[in-house]
Amino acid sequence: MVDVAPRPWGGARALARVLVSSQAREDAWHEWRRRLVGEPGLPGSVQRVLVVCHGNLCRSPFAGARMAQCLPALRVRSAGLAASGDDPAPEAAVRAATRRGVDLGPHRTRPVSDQDVADADLILGMQGRHAAELVRRWPACEARVRLLGDFLPEPPFAIADPWGRDDAFFEAVFVRLEAAVARLAQRIERVAP
Repeated sequence: MVDVAPRPWGGARALARVLVSSQAREDAWHEWRRRLVGEPGLPGSVQRVLVVCHGNLCRSPFAGARMAQCLPALRVRSAGLAASGDDPAPEAAVRAATRRGVDLGPHRTRPVSDQDVADADLILGMQGRHAAELVRRWPACEARVRLLGDFLPEPPFAIADPWGRDDAFFEAVFVRLEAAVARLAQRIERVAP
């Protein structure tokens, strides 16, 4: 089994990353808080979901497509905090998604827009750094931001970036994304009007 867990702590090298990198600190802080507080609630009735990752190349488009399959009545969009726009998903992501019934072939990256954030009832990031960046850029969205991995039954809750990795890593990440989406979809259905 491929280990896809981001490890914000655990050894001298990981500790050095946390001390030096603000992004590693944000990831570690979110992981620690999630373990302490438990699974978050939903911000009310959810009709529109924005799924966000770094580049909108693999995690957010796959998770968004899977969520739209699970809950067709939802309006689901995906975007990237650092997406340049109009780039295709990497071939490894397309292959892994295809094996799981999702076609990422036509996907093209897009950056998060002010309108995306304003329209979303629920905004899902992949790592603590995504949640922190969303709140920095759009402070009013804080109550609507969660990590998709927060809906996994056990830690780690961050979902690692598979970009540049092999097919086995993509497959393992997409399995975790599917598990989180399935559990979140159940939660959304329970509070649907």
